[in-house]
Amino acid sequence: MDYKLGNICHIEIPAGDLGKSKEFYGTLFNWTFQPMNETYEFFNDGVNGGALDTDARPSRDGAILVLYCEDIDAKLGEIEKAGGKTVKGKTQIPGHGAHYAYFEDPAGNRMGLYAPAK
Repeated sequence: MDYKLGNICHIEIPAGDLGKSKEFYGTLFNWTFQPMNETYEFFNDGVNGGALDTDARPSRDGAILVLYCEDIDAKLGEIEKAGGKTVKGKTQIPGHGAHYAYFEDPAGNRMGLYAPAK
């Protein structure tokens, strides 16, 4: 990888229950995983990577990772069925026509969704 100053090179997400977090992100967003040990597992979303960490504490107040999707309403429905919770429903981004939403994953992390204008 050819990183430059300020590039994000790794993301760590507090996992709570590692199995639940892997199932949630693997099923809903097609992430793949590679274990490092019983509390830390690397993920790859096809472009970026990071890790799920059961030793870290989930947060609703920290930085928010925003995940791309095609249909926010459909993805929020899937998230609810998979044990997540909608925090803010589909909202238009003024002047862009695109939309965003916020959800909590099963561990309690606040995350975002983004869908481009159609």
